[in-house]
Amino acid sequence: MIAKQSYRNVKAGFSGEEKVMKYLEEARLTSKVEIYRDVVLDHVQIDVIVVTPKLICILEVKNMKGEFYFDPITKQFYRIIDGNKEGMRNPELQLQRAVKLLQARLHRKELEMPVKGLIVFASRAGIVIEPPTLFPAIPIDAVCDSLERMEEMSKKLMTTEEMKKVKHSLKRNSIAVHDDELLERLGIERAMILTGVRCMSCFCVGMQRVYSTWLCGRCGCRDKNAHMATLQEYQLLFGRQITSKDVMWWLGIEDKHLVKRVLKQMSEDSIGTNRSRHYKLKFEPWLLSHFLAREMKKF
Repeated sequence: MIAKQSYRNVKAGFSGEEKVMKYLEEARLTSKVEIYRDVVLDHVQIDVIVVTPKLICILEVKNMKGEFYFDPITKQFYRIIDGNKEGMRNPELQLQRAVKLLQARLHRKELEMPVKGLIVFASRAGIVIEPPTLFPAIPIDAVCDSLERMEEMSKKLMTTEEMKKVKHSLKRNSIAVHDDELLERLGIERAMILTGVRCMSCFCVGMQRVYSTWLCGRCGCRDKNAHMATLQEYQLLFGRQITSKDVMWWLGIEDKHLVKRVLKQMSEDSIGTNRSRHYKLKFEPWLLSHFLAREMKKF
């Protein structure tokens, strides 16, 4: 039951961010828009950061149902759902911390661009009764208008060089790829995990390598790059570091030459030598978008 609830929470968060990303495509913002997701600054995870020459805005995304209350005195945040009052982590304080951290980092780079913040409720079944005092709390439908209005009111305009500084500052931070304690918390051991290449057509695990492609024994799909998405799944569970033995185990292959080709294609760096060499996988989560969209429909 705990595992299922944890899975639902993770899916809700991912689904909320996906909804926001689709809305952002409609926003009429200044050209050269940069959007960053799941950035970690000094151990503080940030859902979405929108950067344009006239605006830097952090979006704290909540995909929850119920009636929400931000208590201005106690700084507590709670919701009422099905008649029950439930205390939760305060997204206003989370956002305040993130804004301060990013503002300080930009200041160290001699960038005085102000950092804005929005709390976005992605579910239309979530209603804010008592709003926060530090940042606007808006429904997802208001995202575009809010960002556009912020740009219109902005008196700052970053140069191309300043935009590059912001990009460098955010890109160099680690991405929140996986939860170190997830498997232990859910009571899942390594030996319990079903390994093999996943078919991105029928989502069955266990594609076979036939000549230079992967063949699904269930639906007959052939896909030369199916292993690329499967290695993204590995990162969600175990992180970006991987060895050649891990590749053989995770993909279900024994061909050492194939392993070398896969690592050359899918890694961006390596440390160590010979048998002790560890590779850093490229993080390309969009390869899983089709699979994750299907997973969102479960439970």
